[in-house]
Amino acid sequence: MTKSFAKIFVALAFLFAISGCDRKNCSDVVCDYGMTCNQGQCYCPDGYEGTDCSTVSANKYVGSYNVNEACYTGASNFFSYPAYITNGYRINELQISNLFGMTSAIAYVYTDASNQGNVIEVPMQSQGGLTFSGQGTFDPINYRITINFNYTYNFSSYQCTHTFYKQ
Repeated sequence: MTKSFAKIFVALAFLFAISGCDRKNCSDVVCDYGMTCNQGQCYCPDGYEGTDCSTVSANKYVGSYNVNEACYTGASNFFSYPAYITNGYRINELQISNLFGMTSAIAYVYTDASNQGNVIEVPMQSQGGLTFSGQGTFDPINYRITINFNYTYNFSSYQCTHTFYKQ
């Protein structure tokens, strides 16, 4: 009988421990745009951010930038140029004008694990003799974008980091 009592005691102690846990639930959480809540937190789709997914991520990228390019393929190369970012047609799309000091590009903003739209991707694009793609991040403290590009220009390949400083 003592073993049965011990098992019951352990089972009850376990149930009390579980019920005493501070579980996050979604009963009082409202997620905009039909997003889902999991353990008290909204999970935002690409293009939205924040605790309730109501902020459009792309808006923080919009503006004028001074861009510094640093290339380390072969001989070091450093180049600066102005660029302009505007909203695109989709909620997470951006248009970058004067990229590389010569062309325009489409980029996409993605939501990261912390529910912030701080990931940017420039998919493979070709314009004239230039083929490029890149991935990077947005620094919300300094309003700075850093994108690592791989590109080919006039049959030469480059791997460069472009740092966009908001003006």
